[in-house]
Amino acid sequence: MNEKTSAAGGSVSRRSFLATATVAAGATIVRPAAVRGSEANSKINIGCVGLGGRGHWIAGLFAAHGGYQITGCADYFPDVSKTQGQTLGVPEARCFSGLLGYQRLLATDIDAIVLETPTCFFPTHATASVAAGKHVYMAKPLATDVPGTHAIRAAGEKATKDGKVFLIDFQMRVNPYLMECVKRIREGKMNGLRFIRAFYDDEGREVPKREKTIANLLRELAWGMDVAIGGDRILVAGIHALDAAMFLTNEAPVSCIGISKTVGEGATYDSADVYSLSYLFPSGCLMDFSSEYLRNYRGFNCGLEATGSQSYLESKYDGSTWMRGADWRYKGGETPEAYTDGAKTNIDIFHKSVTGGVFTNPTVETSVQSNLAGILGREAGLRQRLVTMDEVLKENKKIDVNLEGLVE
Repeated sequence: MNEKTSAAGGSVSRRSFLATATVAAGATIVRPAAVRGSEANSKINIGCVGLGGRGHWIAGLFAAHGGYQITGCADYFPDVSKTQGQTLGVPEARCFSGLLGYQRLLATDIDAIVLETPTCFFPTHATASVAAGKHVYMAKPLATDVPGTHAIRAAGEKATKDGKVFLIDFQMRVNPYLMECVKRIREGKMNGLRFIRAFYDDEGREVPKREKTIANLLRELAWGMDVAIGGDRILVAGIHALDAAMFLTNEAPVSCIGISKTVGEGATYDSADVYSLSYLFPSGCLMDFSSEYLRNYRGFNCGLEATGSQSYLESKYDGSTWMRGADWRYKGGETPEAYTDGAKTNIDIFHKSVTGGVFTNPTVETSVQSNLAGILGREAGLRQRLVTMDEVLKENKKIDVNLEGLVE
């Protein structure tokens, strides 16, 4: 149960997740600063791949941090790369485009790369980035399938071995109130988790028309509707709630059962838009996960509720987090700007890790396990029967994306 899972499948990894404070603070100093001989407060030269909505927004947060210099960028679309590059102060000669734009960017003198592309590209881009000796800051989800998830794990492990930082940007894990709750759970305050209710609801998007190539799906999160490109909505979005739940349990689920369906009007892609799933964890904790992505004007709603023995915890992505027992209460607090504040926190952790030589990279394994949990849920909902994690890992099913007709 503690064996390392190989990229070709095999035994299931049940490695324990790392402690909360270590994840957030990067507390273990491995060796002095590793940024090309610069001091701890020097600017890190970064290149940004994927400059669409969130990608450009993230690049702006890096620019505003003060510890980075954006010296190159890449996007599939030449107009996006050039226009957004200009706003970020990147010379036109260092604004690359096409499927191989990331390779041209990696060939420059950047210290680190920021990956904000559709999911299907992450395993290839991350593997190449680590091989090129770059630090990696990456969005979630990690991959659309099990082999891709293993590839991210391997890239993260190589980064650690090579003295490079590899950070995956989940926001709820750096929520200070949730971190305090998890600390108390580890200390036994909830006397064991019994049941979790996790949820993620979001306003549906207009369904794009099918075209000869997938190029139109590479814009504005349209790729989330296509399993081969995005991995299914449970990975693209619902994974936030799954990851937060696994932060509490400190373990990966062993099985899942439930149903997912595509019910939205005009749906022409294969990602489900409603989910009702139940996960079982090794400790016996049961989790219900529900999610919908319909144009119903409800708006965004993400978080979880957790019940222990005579205890209760509640955490909303952009709301309040608190917990209580029979004779104690932690009042917690509000995180109304978690989307922005979480990203800013991770960007700062990334800077401190690179300049301080902190290469423990604890977000890799936790993110791998969350990604596998999302894939498990996708498969259980699709098959509408009990599916085990062992089964999913043994199948090691690969999902290929059709890049035919796209520009290199």
